[in-house]
Amino acid sequence: MTMEAKIDFDAAGGVDLDRLERSLGLRGERIGVGRYRVTGGSQVHWVDLYTTSHPRCDCGDHLWRERICKHILAALLREGNERVLTALPRLLERVQAA
Repeated sequence: MTMEAKIDFDAAGGVDLDRLERSLGLRGERIGVGRYRVTGGSQVHWVDLYTTSHPRCDCGDHLWRERICKHILAALLREGNERVLTALPRLLERVQAA
């Protein structure tokens, strides 16, 4: 059974390509259904994609800016989220054009 992430992409500004690019260098370790320990940056972060009673990620970018941070994107990639996966070709095009 596949669950849908409880994230309003439109309200959170969609998939930001800069954050998506940074998320590719992170490692998401699944610790439960939709729950991840994300490493590879300067700190370990915890992501929960399905519980709506608390923030999705404990990082400042998500908490203060209310955006989909690179840690959430790393977890969504691991989950195979269609919205994030379809942003990858746009990121590739941008990198190739640079």
